Amino acid sequence: ATDPSAWGELDRRAAGLAGSGQCAACHPAQVDSWRASYHRTMTQPASGAAVLAPFAGETIDHLGFRATMTRGVGGVPHLRVEPLGEQGVPTGPALLDVDVSLTVGSHRYQQYVARIDRGGGPGEMWRLPVAWHLGERRWIPMNAAFLEPEGQHGAADDYLRHLSRWNDNCILCHNTQAVPGRMDRSEGTGPEGQAEMSPGTGAHWFASRVGELGIACEACHGPAAAHIERQQSPARRLLGGAGDRAIAHPGRLGPRAESDVCGPCHGNRIAADVAAVLRAGDKFLPGTELAAHSRPIFADSVIAGSDETPFAPRFWPDGTPRLSAYEYQGLLQSPCHIEGKPGGLGCNHCHDMHGERPSMQVRAGRDGAAACLGCHALEPSHGGHGPAVDCQGCHMPRITYGLLEGMISHRISSPDPAAWIGRHDQPDACTQCHVDRSRAWAAAQLPALGFLKGVGGPARPEAPEEAWGSRVVLDLYGGDPVQRVLAIHALTRPVVPVASQIRRAWLVDALEDEYPAVRWFAWRALRSITVDGDEGAEDAAITAALAAYDPHAEAAARLPAVDALRARLGPAPLTPEQRSALEMRQAEFMLWIGE
Repeated sequence: ATDPSAWGELDRRAAGLAGSGQCAACHPAQVDSWRASYHRTMTQPASGAAVLAPFAGETIDHLGFRATMTRGVGGVPHLRVEPLGEQGVPTGPALLDVDVSLTVGSHRYQQYVARIDRGGGPGEMWRLPVAWHLGERRWIPMNAAFLEPEGQHGAADDYLRHLSRWNDNCILCHNTQAVPGRMDRSEGTGPEGQAEMSPGTGAHWFASRVGELGIACEACHGPAAAHIERQQSPARRLLGGAGDRAIAHPGRLGPRAESDVCGPCHGNRIAADVAAVLRAGDKFLPGTELAAHSRPIFADSVIAGSDETPFAPRFWPDGTPRLSAYEYQGLLQSPCHIEGKPGGLGCNHCHDMHGERPSMQVRAGRDGAAACLGCHALEPSHGGHGPAVDCQGCHMPRITYGLLEGMISHRISSPDPAAWIGRHDQPDACTQCHVDRSRAWAAAQLPALGFLKGVGGPARPEAPEEAWGSRVVLDLYGGDPVQRVLAIHALTRPVVPVASQIRRAWLVDALEDEYPAVRWFAWRALRSITVDGDEGAEDAAITAALAAYDPHAEAAARLPAVDALRARLGPAPLTPEQRSALEMRQAEFMLWIGE
């Protein structure tokens, strides 16, 4: 299952590819920095050091099924999923009993892919329903990694909801020059015309290929075979390779063109010809115009033949992306990105693919306010916040969710809490830090800080519930799932002006949330918020309750730990009537988002 033929390699010569191995001879430093990055390890064969999980007999129970991770012949990682009987004992038949072929990811969590013919032929591959969380060093069900309500106990379809086909999904963003190779059942030849394996029994079958696993050199620089051939010329070597039009250099492109290199994977989009992409791959090449091949998805995007806007839940009401993998859209919406002009902001302004920081790949000297001060001649005390708050805190607030984390927005904007008074459908920058305050309070502070916005008072009257608690508390109890996880994330930040004991008491009720991802956030938050120095040593009972709590377990197994935490941490910040009213609001905006 770990043989490369499981997914197939492109004919590199026909595709004009060289492979990263040939780049190292002339660019050793760049290749070394790439190898240290998470782009390099996006997709790898399931062998050796590529597998970050133990696969040593661990189990995880979820929705009435047990996943067991072991190793088979030759140490190949293996997954078996079985239904559980009334006594918690596995009963057959197994839902899955497969060897792992590929790993996907190495930063937040690692996912696993196996060859499973579900009608798509022997080349069909599927992402498995469990993943290894690197920070916690534990297994998680994929259902709990995405924002969706709890599935039904014992329902195989719910358990396998995120058994996603790799061939026409993951392959495109996690590899270089990917060709999904989807064929109609009646076809018997591959995307380049060569004879292929016999079709499966489904409507489509797959003969997927990649130029190289992971995001390699040619993903960002384009096919390099012609460039390498040119460099064989003695005259070319004497003059150096700079300016060779046979290869793309993102650092020498304009803001839009350089950002187009990142856009295919960091900006979910709709292809101009989806069927062609699924058959023969995306024909966009670095240095060309991305818009010629696809359009980025926005809140008002529609699918051909329909007036519906199915992507709207992935954006806040003002159009700002609320999920990761929409960073490109956030950039396009930012005033700093000036379309087609030399001074505009592009991805490379802040990020460096060959820098010294593999995590987030932030360019040296562009941390925090330093990313802005090159263009904006502002004092560090801008706005009266002082050095404790940098530009990102206000202008790129943490209102994005992805990969079980709260993240900064890539839409650069100026905070205006007055515009959101009386509304409860979007977080604002000010109260994500001032977690004990309302939007009306935040709006009143802006004129005193020297900002014009907010002058003249609120744009609309406050809603009655604004008097019940802070904006973050209202989001925590009555917001949609993204608001709830971001409220939890806000409460974990060490600079917030609320004592740790109080923040912990606010979080306990979220341990019973209907969404497993929200419970995961609350559990990690309670463990990460350390006791303030003047409050004494950690309570042993709290530590024991948090250790006993499992966000993925059945409700009956979770409740004893939740009750123990309530007893030690004190009452919730709201009355039972207020809590009930806010919890009813949660049902007004249900999300089912697989990112």
